[in-house]
Amino acid sequence: MNLNKLLASIFGNEVSKTWKVLFVIIGIVLLYLTLMPSVHYNSHHRHIDKVFHFIGFGAFAFAYMLAFPKINAYWVILVSMGLGVSVELIQSFIPHRAFSYLDMVADLLGILFAVIIISILRWIINKFAKGD
Repeated sequence: MNLNKLLASIFGNEVSKTWKVLFVIIGIVLLYLTLMPSVHYNSHHRHIDKVFHFIGFGAFAFAYMLAFPKINAYWVILVSMGLGVSVELIQSFIPHRAFSYLDMVADLLGILFAVIIISILRWIINKFAKGD
């Protein structure tokens, strides 16, 4: 039994389609939020955008892995980071935005966190499925 089959047994057979829709929605929202002109934060919250990058790219990778369960985690990391780097390059041309290595680090940490969580869940499910 894999993670999608477990989720399907709980939520119904449309789980993979649901994750694909969520994957697209998360991708669109992520692009919108990262490419719109900057929102200025209070000085005591100036690094809050790193948290947003961590959560946004983590959610993107999480949905990616569940929407396409046969794709290797390596490709999820590579494609998600490709998106993160692309966003940073495009931001350098947007008023009040700037290229940031720290944003890319936050993106990578969010992506890795999601990949590790899904990988652990898959391992646990596979371990217990063999015990059936």
